[in-house]
Amino acid sequence: MQPSAPMLSIRAMRKVELPPHFQGDLWGRMPKPKERLQGLSRTTLLELSDAGLIHSVAIRKPGAVKGIRLIYLPSLFAYLESLKPQVK
Repeated sequence: MQPSAPMLSIRAMRKVELPPHFQGDLWGRMPKPKERLQGLSRTTLLELSDAGLIHSVAIRKPGAVKGIRLIYLPSLFAYLESLKPQVK
């Protein structure tokens, strides 16, 4: 008897299109797990966003569970600048 080939399931990947006002240098995509954005992990960025220290938005198609999260980079840079010690 010959071994059968494993069954493969193929899921259609739906690409989420970013609205034009979210494209460009002002918004950055949340890094993937184990990656970083400006040296900060996903968890740290989410915590900063939840605390209201930086701005982020989630973009999802209607009825979708998953989507993408974007970070408003000027708010992230302003937060990082606020951490610098004041030089007299």
